[in-house]
Amino acid sequence: MFRPTCLDGIYGKGRWSLVVALAAVFLGVPASAAAFSDAPSNDNRADATVLSPLPQNVGGTTVGATTELNEPASGCAATAGSVWYRLAFGSVPPDRIGVKLVANGDLDGAVDVYEQQRSQLLQVECRATDRTGRTALAFTPSPGATYLIRVAQLSDSDPGTFSLRVFALAAPPHPPGLRLGARGVSGTLDGTLQTAAAYSMHLSAGTIYKINLVKPSQGCMRLSIFGPGTSSFDATPLAGLSCAGYRLFAPRLSGRWSFLISADPGNPGTQPYALHVRPASEDETTPGIFLPNFAHIKSFLRGNVIDDVRLFRFDVTQRSDLELFLQAAFNAPFDLKLLDDRGHYIQCNCGSTGEETIRRQVPPGRYFAVVQAEDFGWGPFTLYRQSRLITHVTVAIDGTQHGQAQPGTSLQIASNVTPAVDGPVTIEVDSFDPVEGWQFYRYYHVQAVHGVAQMPFTAPHLGRWRATASFDGTRSASPATSGFSQALIAGPLEQ
Repeated sequence: MFRPTCLDGIYGKGRWSLVVALAAVFLGVPASAAAFSDAPSNDNRADATVLSPLPQNVGGTTVGATTELNEPASGCAATAGSVWYRLAFGSVPPDRIGVKLVANGDLDGAVDVYEQQRSQLLQVECRATDRTGRTALAFTPSPGATYLIRVAQLSDSDPGTFSLRVFALAAPPHPPGLRLGARGVSGTLDGTLQTAAAYSMHLSAGTIYKINLVKPSQGCMRLSIFGPGTSSFDATPLAGLSCAGYRLFAPRLSGRWSFLISADPGNPGTQPYALHVRPASEDETTPGIFLPNFAHIKSFLRGNVIDDVRLFRFDVTQRSDLELFLQAAFNAPFDLKLLDDRGHYIQCNCGSTGEETIRRQVPPGRYFAVVQAEDFGWGPFTLYRQSRLITHVTVAIDGTQHGQAQPGTSLQIASNVTPAVDGPVTIEVDSFDPVEGWQFYRYYHVQAVHGVAQMPFTAPHLGRWRATASFDGTRSASPATSGFSQALIAGPLEQ
């Protein structure tokens, strides 16, 4: 805000150039060094270029531009020479006015918008150019108001030319919005000029729909969902997405539903988007794709369109070692998630790319596996599931953990596997050396039938012997190892 001085009001900075030039003649200073005769015609705000009617595309320059006495400071940068433009509106102005500036060469600048109230200038909006020399802003004009737009070079910038576009922005979208087809829609918003877009589609009550708002640019683009009969987007939405992405939605009412996309206000640049809404299938929601044990299921995700999720279901009948293996391209941003049938997350391998594996013990129950594309990735994948029973194994020598037998006695070494499964068992027999301790003697490979594996053993000499058993596992049962059973092979004590 400023108040002009008397001299400034009488002469203005354009008329001051004549005074300075005449003074230069009397003082012997070259006129080119003292005069501002090469200043732009709209260097003085009193000579602001009138922008009417809209839209207006004009070229301008800050070469030779100066600053007036009591010129208001910019609201967003330290500035030097400036030029001015004027806008006046009647009783019914446009909803919003957009301003775009493209600086040429090495010019860095700022655009300020002021509302003129008698001798006062009230700051309305301000934006500095970005590293590409561009900027844009928008403001809502008041009926009957006059506005001044100032383009100024930054205080440490070279002067230069620029192009300025001032135009009336389209009115904000109103319900229900443009019709959204089965193939979806794409468009571009920005955080300054075109900040929202609205679409609508007939949804049926009780049908589950998959919704994907694809946002490849930085920042958070918001989606708001409004029910049938909504008259204003100022109402509270019934659902939505706070930062783009994917979700399921089941409407309670049949009718035309509205989808309002709002740009990230912190990102003044272009923000491309794509919106897809389509009924979900069993691939994305319950019951899900059945994933048999030891099965390899191939599928494809298109997170950049609408196929963002694949849901798989499987059962575990006994406590098991579970392995889920996701095979995908090394750069595929796919998450692998394990959930129970209540929707509780058991494990999530999220935030990385390429192959993923979940290994853990799980009790009997119903489970879901989810493969989901992040960052709107796409590509093929293969999901493999393996559930193996958790087994336990014991070993005994002649039915005991600690026994004694006469030399030459045939002993029975028995291993019991639970659950009672068939499979290979390895029995290790060791002998004891009183100086060096236990020494390996031999492996015996036997087959468990209904959980029982047994073999005869006769110790080749007296002493202490022990046995341990390992169930080597099968495709459906995990391996396990027992503790030790010992036997002393010796006769009665002798004096």
